[in-house]
Amino acid sequence: MADRKFLNKEEHADILRNYSIDPRKAMFTIILSIMVDVFGYSMVLPLLPKIVSDFGYSPIFVGIIISSNAISTFIFGPIWGRLSDKYGRKPILLISQAGTGISFLILALSPNIYVILFSRILDGVFGGQIPVIRAYISDITTPATRASEMGKLMIGHTVGMVFGPLIGGFLGEIDWRYPALIAVLLSIIAITLTIRVLIESMPKDRISDLKLRKKTRELSSEKKENTFTREIIGRFAQIFLLFFITVMFNSSMALILMERYGASPIIIGLVMTLAGVTIMIYGGFLMKPLFKKVGEKRILLIASILLVVNFAVFPFMTELWMIFAFIPSFVFSMVFLPSLIQSNITKAVDADKQGLVSGMTTNVQSIAQIIAPLIATGFIEIGGLTIGMIFLNQYELIGYLAVILGIGLFVILFFDLKRHSYLFSYEKPQKESVGSD
Repeated sequence: MADRKFLNKEEHADILRNYSIDPRKAMFTIILSIMVDVFGYSMVLPLLPKIVSDFGYSPIFVGIIISSNAISTFIFGPIWGRLSDKYGRKPILLISQAGTGISFLILALSPNIYVILFSRILDGVFGGQIPVIRAYISDITTPATRASEMGKLMIGHTVGMVFGPLIGGFLGEIDWRYPALIAVLLSIIAITLTIRVLIESMPKDRISDLKLRKKTRELSSEKKENTFTREIIGRFAQIFLLFFITVMFNSSMALILMERYGASPIIIGLVMTLAGVTIMIYGGFLMKPLFKKVGEKRILLIASILLVVNFAVFPFMTELWMIFAFIPSFVFSMVFLPSLIQSNITKAVDADKQGLVSGMTTNVQSIAQIIAPLIATGFIEIGGLTIGMIFLNQYELIGYLAVILGIGLFVILFFDLKRHSYLFSYEKPQKESVGSD
């Protein structure tokens, strides 16, 4: 793996031209699609505590609703990834978008908590959009540009995160069903954009060429390459730990703001909007310059260390204004770590397996998303835990667990970089960097 050969920018551009793929036009459409998807989701997320409370259920049910979505994504995510390898990215993306729209419509019309639960499960069943989009990005980028291009998805993600919580917070004060209805409308817009603008990155002739190449490899004397190597599994572990930490906080943030600081839906929306604006600044303006100036390898390690520091401080944040100081630092890790780790995963497999591996990456994320919300909301539900002779309140439990997992993430990352020096071999040589031989 250490001597893996990467295509340069010109060689990859020639390949894309052969299949009439324009990466710039494709990226623009994908960013818009992500924006619409996140906009709908982020309008509803801040309202979950209020929805659950209105139906007379306890905070743990917020975790159950979020986890139920992750369970169905866990089951169906890899299936959509494999289907996109076989039939192309565009048709699978359209199916996912249609399912998302239907799930939001059911949410808006829900008469009780169980129909709400069903709507989130259904959304997870059709949650193939993210793995397909990641595979799409892999189709149209080179390893040297992939992390920054994946980071561009944060632009669409951020616009949705900036305006979604604000609109959801204000409309939620009137009726929580209104944001869900707007999400239905946005899903229709996403479907229309995909049909009319998106260029298929895996047309039939490219799929045929990849199948022929795969068959040639299998018939050659070369040893058949196992997809799920120790290298891939190690990066899956990184994704799991990262998403466990971030989802544990993100899924409980509305509850924390409401119970710890007495925040209203509008204040919750403002905090999430701050997070969205910060994501936009990092992903849209600072990511590429930082990669060039500091290097992807160093950014990866810095962001992982910062994640540990953030949650070491979190238990002591007793005032609401401290959350506004915490968000920009936390978001730095949340923006850079997923882009870099997911990019490293794609570098370890060939083009004909990008959908499969992207689906499995989503599967690993889903496992974290199943467990983390239940743990976080469970901590809030019980109010604290006595360990030996020490009592830890719910916020100390969340913070210290995140610190332990963050240290584990840093250790695995460090040894991955030491062992696989090819990962950032395209970077300009710097002074001495961690992980170089």
